[in-house]
Amino acid sequence: MSEEGLAAVETRLTSVERRLASVDTRLISIELKQDDLHREIHDLRHDMHVLHEDTISNIRVLAPDFAPIRREFTAADSSLREDIDRRLIPLEAIARKRHRRPGR
Repeated sequence: MSEEGLAAVETRLTSVERRLASVDTRLISIELKQDDLHREIHDLRHDMHVLHEDTISNIRVLAPDFAPIRREFTAADSSLREDIDRRLIPLEAIARKRHRRPGR
């Protein structure tokens, strides 16, 4: 091969090496950006978890206490049951007596 041919090959190799170095630099840059993105996603997940827990805590603090209302309804329910039983039990007893008479 002539010296001109070798010089051309060397020039091409140098050009290829530069291009490879440029690609290598870009790949490293992309990897760094991916690492930054992964870190940001991790931080975002952590922040979202903290906000979620804080929101749950705030809801618990702001939620009304239903215990007094439950006690009120339970007492009213018991009172109604007693009132109904007081009226219904004697009526059922009369109905049972009437039902037995004709059959005997």
